Amino acid sequence: MKLLLKLFFSILLTSSVFGQQYRVLPIESYFRDVAFFTDSSFAPVFPIANHVVNYYNTAKEQKLRYATIGHYIYQRELIQVVREDGALWISPILDMQIGRERGDTSMRQFLNVRGVRLEGSIKNKVFFSGSFYENQTILPYYAEQYVINRGEFYPNSADSSYSQINAVIPGGARTKPFKATGFDYAYATGMVQWQIFKNLSVSGGNNPLFIGSGYRSVLYSDNSLPTMNFRINYSIGKKWNFQLIRMQGLNMLRIPYATNGEALYERKAFSLGSIYYQPTKHLRIGLIEGGIWTRGDSIQKQAVEGAFYIPLPGAATLQEGINEKSYSYLGLDLNWRVWKVLLYGQYGRNPYTKSSDVAQIGVRYWPFKSHNYLVHIEYNHTSSNAYKSPNPRINYTNFNLPIGHPMGASVDEIVFRLRGEWNHLFVSSSTNYYLAQSSNYRQLLPVYEVNSGVNQQVLIENVEIGYSFNHSYGLEIFGSARLRMLKNPVQDGQSYWINVGIRTALNNHYFDF
Repeated sequence: MKLLLKLFFSILLTSSVFGQQYRVLPIESYFRDVAFFTDSSFAPVFPIANHVVNYYNTAKEQKLRYATIGHYIYQRELIQVVREDGALWISPILDMQIGRERGDTSMRQFLNVRGVRLEGSIKNKVFFSGSFYENQTILPYYAEQYVINRGEFYPNSADSSYSQINAVIPGGARTKPFKATGFDYAYATGMVQWQIFKNLSVSGGNNPLFIGSGYRSVLYSDNSLPTMNFRINYSIGKKWNFQLIRMQGLNMLRIPYATNGEALYERKAFSLGSIYYQPTKHLRIGLIEGGIWTRGDSIQKQAVEGAFYIPLPGAATLQEGINEKSYSYLGLDLNWRVWKVLLYGQYGRNPYTKSSDVAQIGVRYWPFKSHNYLVHIEYNHTSSNAYKSPNPRINYTNFNLPIGHPMGASVDEIVFRLRGEWNHLFVSSSTNYYLAQSSNYRQLLPVYEVNSGVNQQVLIENVEIGYSFNHSYGLEIFGSARLRMLKNPVQDGQSYWINVGIRTALNNHYFDF
């Protein structure tokens, strides 16, 4: 026991850091924003390793801190040990907000996220990370309707219909009730990566993934829930990068028969492949294919088709053309750094479906030689049949949530973001203007339904003022004001919220729609 206590306090009080910080960078947009500022030559398939983009050295406060408490608060993780033969970091996960909604309804808004993130490395060859989240929330009315309509389905014994209960939180988990109108949910994520050679790594876990250089991704985003995956990352020289990812997918649809306790969800499989070519130091072009593969239905299970294991983009497209046992998305992803500007874009479509195009174009601009100042504008488009398979069981979704844009099909969105930070004080603004958005929050569910919805326009403006303590894990206190304006043929509406809170940047939830 004395030995364990001695070890614990030696870890807790250690402040010396030796060597390069070899670790996996969190996937959240807070970290991606700085990653692109560094102008490192990397394929934007997240998560990525920190030594590729040098985030922690770039974002670390340069001011000398002589007091121990100041050093802990501003310049390091809560617990950290970095040695030549390994490292350990432990950081708190917090997102505690309270506020009130005004406008169409008047209700309290509440978010309480607590957790912990643990990261480590062994001899700069093996990297691991794990996070646990415990959450309770009361959402704005529009977001509440979105998550309820993404809830899980139970079969009715009397007929072939389904009943829908609970909710699904984007980037989070399935929920259970909390108080009268709130949600309670918990989840954990983790991964282990083995750097076999300098140009070859393999990893496995249920960590979220993200492809692209934007705030959104129309090809693969972290909007759905974390899922088990296996990933191979291989580079040839400095110009070519190949990545193969295979995942377990789920429809939140209970099978009719339970052999032991609660009935399982209906399974499917997901394949993701990318080939990136870098003709110059500052230009990257990628070919991307995502595929959803059937594994039967709620009555009969079947093995995934053999082409699922082909280690190149195009397998899902080929299989869909043969027997429609998969649904594919072929796309391009590119970015080009010019001075202090990053130009980027994405395009994709299902090769067998009309009006399935998705596209993105954007610009990141750093007006000063600092990652603390960002001007970011982006346009996203999804056509009326985007992500929709003829068989709804293999829509381009996971856990009933879109894998691409959070709103699914029929979207035209402009995103405008500003952030400035000086001496730890920050001001940020984010604007999401939907020239077109479907009011149907039930699109892309794994059941046959006729819910067309109406086209609507939505404007969301969010302004934050706060104080940033620590860029290692994004510890901030803040106050925010948010406005949401809605216009459609049925109704016009306006709501606004005033919030205050404390948070770390270690969780992503997309409710800006």
